[in-house]
Amino acid sequence: MTPDQSLRLQPSPARTPAADNASPPPPVQPPVQGGSNIAQPAGPRTGFVYDGKLGELYGIFLPNLLWTILTLTIFRFWAKTRMRRYLWSRTSLNGDRFEYTGTGGEMFLGFLIVMPVYLLFIFGFQAAYYGLDISDAVLVGVQIVGAFLIFYLTFVAQYAAQRYRLTRTLWRGIRGGMTGSAWAWGFKATFFALLTGITFTLALPWTQMRLLSDRLNHSYFGDAKAQAELKSGPVFVTYIVGAVCAVAGTFLVIFLGGMIVAATAMALSKVSASSGSLEMNLAANVSVMIAFALMYVAIALIYVLAFSFYQVAIAREVAAKLQLGGLRFATPVTPGRVMSRYVGNILIVVFTLGLGLPIAIHRTMLFLANNIEVIGEIEGSEITHANLERPKVGEGLLEAFDPGIL
Repeated sequence: MTPDQSLRLQPSPARTPAADNASPPPPVQPPVQGGSNIAQPAGPRTGFVYDGKLGELYGIFLPNLLWTILTLTIFRFWAKTRMRRYLWSRTSLNGDRFEYTGTGGEMFLGFLIVMPVYLLFIFGFQAAYYGLDISDAVLVGVQIVGAFLIFYLTFVAQYAAQRYRLTRTLWRGIRGGMTGSAWAWGFKATFFALLTGITFTLALPWTQMRLLSDRLNHSYFGDAKAQAELKSGPVFVTYIVGAVCAVAGTFLVIFLGGMIVAATAMALSKVSASSGSLEMNLAANVSVMIAFALMYVAIALIYVLAFSFYQVAIAREVAAKLQLGGLRFATPVTPGRVMSRYVGNILIVVFTLGLGLPIAIHRTMLFLANNIEVIGEIEGSEITHANLERPKVGEGLLEAFDPGIL
């Protein structure tokens, strides 16, 4: 990798943000007091600033939703691009905003390239399952192979999507980048997923930290290579405690919820049978469905609460070990903040039937901005442009196997 210029990183002149609507210059975040419990090197701390507006988010979200429905989801590639451009342009560091330069056309083209392979895989699997006269053992083998292929391609897609997003992210005109092979990382991630299953998830902290280290150590910003040698030791105990609490809480919800559902169903069925009312029978069915939905939400909330300490331990380990061009990182995140973010977002999205998604996105951006700190002299950092290869299409594989909101 050869830098195409050797100037030190300097403040950029004012530019028009990447979002559709111009925004005022962002405020400079003052040094953040406090921080993580892990010792950090001395130096000035600079926080990120997110100054997006909820009304502006809804101004993007509602037309995106309408056009996505009218185009039978085809518009989602452009919808994601519009949302990313807004969020990136409302996020700043040291007074300069980020820019997102990806396009909906790039994402759609990537999807078109991948889709024939995806359809061939699905139809081939169905043909083998239903159309061929083969033994049950062979069918089981085909199912196992198909499951592993889906796992593998999903992991490949995640790596490739990170590469695409980094190369489309700019700050002061300098863009990110990523090296390494998505296909090789997919094999490693698939093997680690198998190892996690064999060990009844006991290996999960180790596999997660290894895979996260790989992705970080292949990431660049300009010519600065990220470095992070993450260890699973600092996070293992919090994972075990979280897993025990999550399993115990799940069994408790299933036991109590099952008793309540059974009692409610029996009571309503007796009333329905005695009255012969169709409305009462329908009410009984709806009540059972609502009860199961509430049980699902309760289990999700239990997992959030149980693993919040584990998530904080991971964040602190990454912040303590990550280096980029002489800069270090820290995080003041706490389990309470993690719980507030996830629990609040889940309840908002569920009880607004998805229409509260912009609120959840807005809360997430504020959470990230308030919990990431850069340690070091940003203005004198020796980060320059670099000629890393840029993918020409975006996230097609991820859209096929693991589509998301952003």
